[in-house]
Amino acid sequence: MMSMLVITSNGQTLDESLMSASDDQNASIQWAWEDKALGDWLVWAEVDAGTLEELQGQTTNNLRDAALIGQPDWDNNKLTNTLNRMNNGFDNVVDNWGRYIPNHIRLGASRTLDHNLSLGMQVGKVWTRAYVDCLNAEGEEVVASWDQVRHAELMDQFLYYDNLYNGNLWEFGNSGTFSEGLEAWSVEVCAAQEVSYGLGWSASVGTTVGLEREMTRLASSFSGAKGQVSPNESGATLSPQSMASQTWTTSLGATYRLGAIQFGAAWSNQMLGTKGMRNALVAAGAEDIQPIQKVRLRLGMTF
Repeated sequence: MMSMLVITSNGQTLDESLMSASDDQNASIQWAWEDKALGDWLVWAEVDAGTLEELQGQTTNNLRDAALIGQPDWDNNKLTNTLNRMNNGFDNVVDNWGRYIPNHIRLGASRTLDHNLSLGMQVGKVWTRAYVDCLNAEGEEVVASWDQVRHAELMDQFLYYDNLYNGNLWEFGNSGTFSEGLEAWSVEVCAAQEVSYGLGWSASVGTTVGLEREMTRLASSFSGAKGQVSPNESGATLSPQSMASQTWTTSLGATYRLGAIQFGAAWSNQMLGTKGMRNALVAAGAEDIQPIQKVRLRLGMTF
């Protein structure tokens, strides 16, 4: 009898111990999720909110600017005639193409230091404008924006198909394709600080990597690179050679943490070089590239 009582007592104690350990573990998990204190690490995702117009209207003016840089031997009559015929056959190529910058997602992580200040990095794909060193149809070195390079490529396709199909607008209009924009990886150094009541600020500065490789990849599909140039022309209107500018991105925003979840919104600015450099390129005939400004939304978790 005494043995049975001892066994029963020990079994009950063991069961209570297991239940107590299980309760403590569940309480620990619940506490970690709802803890009011900032954790040692923060991970987040940022997405671009809204869209910005990628290409301005007035296709004729964009084509004219590209031709003035890339075809210096054309007189006004040839330029006007070419633009008028392109508007009759190639407008649908541009109009049916999406004119907006895609929204991208960036992923980041940071470590919390003293005074709730955190430092980290974030990476992700980004669409960017750029200035490009090119050779024009005469083999001269010029600088143009990537959008101007794209319009020049559209003009080269027109000249090639116009000659190939003897001016059949339907044929070369349906054969034409509009080249893609530049997309590269963005790498940013990020800082943030939680001040009080879950409120804080965030900031970042970074640049793009891989633009040269992306430019080379896209340029390899151009008419000039494939030898598809009208025999009436000296060469491709604009042949990309290398990047002429570096893209920089900065952002500044506010954050709010509710438990382990962090929300945030930031204003970002993507720019190309200094104002003096841009003015010099514009004076030489390149397009005036304005900074790309966006709103970013953040969702993160601290642990």
